[in-house]
Amino acid sequence: MLENLKNQSMVTKILYLLSLLLFILWVIPSMVSYYSDMEQYKGSQQEIAKLASKYGVNDKTQTFSKELFEQNVETLFERVTVKRVDEKRYSIDIKMKREDLKSFHNFIDTLSLRYYVQIDGELKFKAKDDDVNVSFVISKL
Repeated sequence: MLENLKNQSMVTKILYLLSLLLFILWVIPSMVSYYSDMEQYKGSQQEIAKLASKYGVNDKTQTFSKELFEQNVETLFERVTVKRVDEKRYSIDIKMKREDLKSFHNFIDTLSLRYYVQIDGELKFKAKDDDVNVSFVISKL
């Protein structure tokens, strides 16, 4: 191979040298960056999986439907009422015990991970004896 290279013209030798430099200066750093990004992506996936299992979130976000939402949320709280405000907005009223407030906060934190919705406005809390009523409005995305 070296004998063949010695017999080549100066232009060919320069082209070989330039291609070697291009490989060293561009391709190798790109490969290192790619594998670094892949490791970071895998770490992020594992972190998301830990959070999903901690809060009991499914892998798939669901489109919002009144019946499905009521069915899923009634298992968490005493009473859930969903009223349609307009085509994409719903008024939600939830009644729960005071000791369920922590699970309610977890529910609100993961709401947009469970359904394609967002909360419009503010959460309105009303406490009476040992019960808490929360009302808010959500919009389908």
